[in-house]
Amino acid sequence: MTIGVLSICGCSPAAPSYDDVRAETDAVLQSVADLVPEPKEVVPNDSIEPYSCSDPLLSGRKKGSFYTGQWAVFVDDDFDVREFLEKFPAALGDEWHEDDLRVPVNFAQIHLVRDAPRMTLTLEEATIDGRKAIDLLAISRCGALSEDQRP
Repeated sequence: MTIGVLSICGCSPAAPSYDDVRAETDAVLQSVADLVPEPKEVVPNDSIEPYSCSDPLLSGRKKGSFYTGQWAVFVDDDFDVREFLEKFPAALGDEWHEDDLRVPVNFAQIHLVRDAPRMTLTLEEATIDGRKAIDLLAISRCGALSEDQRP
């Protein structure tokens, strides 16, 4: 009954907060980092600002902002990132599916999508500051910024 009333009045349930979508995204990044065997060093990048869901370059028309989480997981030089990524989708669970970006690259990479709640996740082999790493990039669904978070 609630859904019918919401659709009649044109209302929608309140969007999650930006803090909520950031916490969801960071939890996924942590679960991914936890799957990388030791020895490893996990370094979150906390400097990425909220990005508007209504950006015309993204053909966006939604309110709020999405969170981009980027973490580096440094691994030993002999760690086989390609083999790890080939086996990775099964470790994350059925709610995720692989999405082919159709962009040829010469390094190991996988792009995954979760439909509910919406999130994308890319893992790729990288060299960061001369060290072998798995670069993790996750993009959240849209979340509402609080007054003090708005630019």
